[in-house]
Amino acid sequence: MLRISMAIGLILAVQSSDMVCAQEWVEITPSGGVTPAPRRNAAAIYDPQAQRMILFAGKSASGDLNEVWQFDFDANLWSEITPGSGPAPAPRFTPNAVYDPQNYQMVIWSGQGASFYNDVWAFDLATGTWSEFTPPNPQPNIRYGTAAVFDPQARDLVTFAGFTNQGRFDDTWRFDVDNAVWINITPAQGNPLERCLHSASYDSANHRMIMYGGQQSGPLGDIWAFDLAQDTWTELTPPNSPPGRYFAANIYDALNHRVIIFGGNRGSSGGMANEAWAFNLSANTWQQLTPSGAPPQEREGAAAIYIRPEDRMVVFGGRGASFDLLNDLWSLDGLSEPTGIGDDIPDQPVTGFTLHRNYPNPFNPATTIAFTLPAAAQVTLKVYNLLGQEVKTLLSGFLSSGKHEAEWNGTDGNNFEVPSGIYLYRLETRYFSESRKMALIR
Repeated sequence: MLRISMAIGLILAVQSSDMVCAQEWVEITPSGGVTPAPRRNAAAIYDPQAQRMILFAGKSASGDLNEVWQFDFDANLWSEITPGSGPAPAPRFTPNAVYDPQNYQMVIWSGQGASFYNDVWAFDLATGTWSEFTPPNPQPNIRYGTAAVFDPQARDLVTFAGFTNQGRFDDTWRFDVDNAVWINITPAQGNPLERCLHSASYDSANHRMIMYGGQQSGPLGDIWAFDLAQDTWTELTPPNSPPGRYFAANIYDALNHRVIIFGGNRGSSGGMANEAWAFNLSANTWQQLTPSGAPPQEREGAAAIYIRPEDRMVVFGGRGASFDLLNDLWSLDGLSEPTGIGDDIPDQPVTGFTLHRNYPNPFNPATTIAFTLPAAAQVTLKVYNLLGQEVKTLLSGFLSSGKHEAEWNGTDGNNFEVPSGIYLYRLETRYFSESRKMALIR
């Protein structure tokens, strides 16, 4: 019998209570194939057009890398997409990578390998080829351990600070990707401390770069906002903050207007971390998250992306507490659910219909399917085989706005088990319909 996180009969009767996923750590196990070698300090972006993570470079046991990998969230598979020929960036670790949606490309810059770098490259996400920008002077000096975001309004890569054998910096630069020009926008005063090994994400609600932590003489725990319209810095650090750290993963949780950090190195007094913290950008307060499920092991230098339609953070690899290199993949699901200690995060309005990725996937014997409604609606959620034949109706009724979920236990409409294979689940309302794939493996 179909089970749902709250009784569907009650929902259909009162048409009120929303069903939400509690925050949970879930390890993503690929359905087969090859996986990237364990590594630390790789760069990653999320490609929303192809629903995939793009991973570049990093330091492995065999040395510095310049490979490009993709993780297809629909197929649940890794595949290497490193170009077989043509120009390519030199192997490195700690590069920055940003997503340029207009040109459908990943832009990378800086890092350390055989030397320090200040080169800028574009990876065409349609053709899988590299091209190098050739900006004139002035340019930022060579460096590693910097942080960058993409400013979608100016169409610039914006970067702050870093390190070479010349020391640490506190400069801020813009790289115009359309004209291949660097502009030094360092304010005359009010800059964060010189540092390296920090992280940053783009606050789309307020058009800001949010920079956190890093290292100077030891781990730093301050958090700053760089106004991308005014090119000015403002410190946001509250009195109560998590222990300082460097090489922490960092994403912007757009649906809840928060920065989420995970892991990092807290220095000689704290060591590697595996905590997740949320910084509420409306209240300027930190909250430690307490997801259910076994968390990833402690680490530094993990790569992370944010998948907005599913409001989750995906974390890859890094270096563990025993300095072991990692290539595991984890998802922090249910970010919209306020949990843990500290101030609750205010609910944010849902802006559109979303059919989320089922979890787990592949699965046996059951999987959970979640979706979000911007307003109350008549909904059907059905499972089909690859021939387009209906296998089972999971939901049919009127639901309130918000996030809902249902479970499919791998049976048909007569409650008989169906065979292993790829199935489609389809959400339909009057104004929206979408299908996604899932894999049943018995």
